[in-house]
Amino acid sequence: MKERMKKHPLLTKVVIALLCGLTFYLLGFPCRIFLKISDTTEVRLVAALPMLFSMTFGLPGALGCAFANLFSDIQSGYSAAVFIPGFLIQIIYGYIPAKVWHYLRRNNINKFRLNRVHKVVEYLIISTADALLVAFLICLLLKCVGLPSNFILGENIFFNNLLAMIVMGIPYLSLSSVVFQYKYHRASPRNTILSFSLNEKFLLFILLLSILISICSGIAAYNVFHYRYNLSNLDLWNKVYYSAVITLNILIWGSLIHLRFIESTVIKPIEKMSEIAMIFSHDSTMEKKLEEISNKCEKYLKYTTEIGALSRSYVDMSRKIDDYLNHIMAMTAEKQKEHTALEIATAIQLAALPKPLHSKRFENYAMMDPALEVGGDFYDFFFIDEDHIALCIADVSGKGIPAALFMMVSKIILRHNLMNGYSPAEALVRTNQEICENNTVDMFVSILCGVLDLKTNVLTFCNAGHEKPALLKKGKEFYLAQIKSFFVVGGMPGIKYQNFELQMEPGDIMFTYTDGIPEAMNENNEEFGNDRMLAALNASKDKPLEQLCKDVREAVRTHAGKAPQFDDITMVAFRINEGT
Repeated sequence: MKERMKKHPLLTKVVIALLCGLTFYLLGFPCRIFLKISDTTEVRLVAALPMLFSMTFGLPGALGCAFANLFSDIQSGYSAAVFIPGFLIQIIYGYIPAKVWHYLRRNNINKFRLNRVHKVVEYLIISTADALLVAFLICLLLKCVGLPSNFILGENIFFNNLLAMIVMGIPYLSLSSVVFQYKYHRASPRNTILSFSLNEKFLLFILLLSILISICSGIAAYNVFHYRYNLSNLDLWNKVYYSAVITLNILIWGSLIHLRFIESTVIKPIEKMSEIAMIFSHDSTMEKKLEEISNKCEKYLKYTTEIGALSRSYVDMSRKIDDYLNHIMAMTAEKQKEHTALEIATAIQLAALPKPLHSKRFENYAMMDPALEVGGDFYDFFFIDEDHIALCIADVSGKGIPAALFMMVSKIILRHNLMNGYSPAEALVRTNQEICENNTVDMFVSILCGVLDLKTNVLTFCNAGHEKPALLKKGKEFYLAQIKSFFVVGGMPGIKYQNFELQMEPGDIMFTYTDGIPEAMNENNEEFGNDRMLAALNASKDKPLEQLCKDVREAVRTHAGKAPQFDDITMVAFRINEGT
């Protein structure tokens, strides 16, 4: 059905018009029966729908309501002189204000969002003007065809439409905004967040509270004037409308003035301050970036509030950064700065790698040899609790500082999930989702991670696109574990992973590595390959793990000869000790 609708846009518009018209008619029918005020008007709770449906669906929404109103007028016995102009009036007061609203929101992706005071004010002005327009046109029409028309009737129509547009319009726009954000979030999860800003929450709370109080005020006014005074229906409902409109305007406009002050003195300055962090991502010189920071903060420097203190601290920070950069530029050349930065990055990366764990129950060793000063490979092993140890090795796409930064983020997220007690597969699912949500550089990482139960020696592990581990059962030869490899982490959201279990015995060894070993090339463009790796492992299988890893590295180096190293080389070896 959806595919058919996409292929036939006209059919889609007709269906929308029919649904809007049906909604308008069904909601308006009880009002015509039970809330009739005079021969020519009733309490029309649906008066806001033509404009609201036009905001959402465009002209089909207005036409649907207009045809439904036309049918109602014919059903009520009005002549063609009334229902034909009434049809046109319905289109005018539904479609034109919606077009004005869309023009004012032309630069907004979400055109329903009421997250600023000026948007609420614009909606109130449009609603007031539209209510005046429809009241004038209907009274003019009634007068032209000889039906009763006076100022009191015009007031009634105006207040009815104004209240409907506010009482129904504000909740409608709020819900439409939520629906729009949800759909946009599903279509593009990396670019948007389903949320309400602090300012928006204040606005919606005040607006909805004002609407609720005004409704209560109208109900109270109806009870007072209906039972204490002998008024006609038209006068009675005008009194009710007066009470509701006055209450609504006092609450809304008073709140909007107060919120406008908060918005200009607190919310907007905070938003400006939050933009400062983004300045450093601009493609400009550091001098221009610091100047831009000072310009953004200058307006708020004299504030005596926390905003002023924050602005002054930003300006002070920018000055210190400027002084520091000038000092660096005076002390060293550009190449020396780059070399220093790489040395620091290398030191940070090495410091982030774990030291071997010491235990009588097992032996472990790891080594990493990056192709550049910093690399994208990483390994990790740590105790989750007294009886469980996590073992991980990973290879980030690319090399250098970008890969190293991506590596650090991936390592932190994965460790966090494993420490929270998730199985390797569950930890990879969560890690993949978190990385995909913020992966603006389209990098990915292959990961092999496992959790060893030290009581049972059962290794639960999962492979996300990584090299298959080499296993050694006591007294036998190394072999590659034939396990399923799932999709890499960070490449696509929603990937599911599966755990595998391996019963390890005392003397068993698991050797994990990155593709820098089997894919190491020599001067004849021949890869080192898995066969050479297994041969090197078997030649040193009885040696301590440290020597075993060093022998494998030496075998790779001998094979490569004078050929440059193009990829990071990382190894992690783990052995269950005898007697455990």
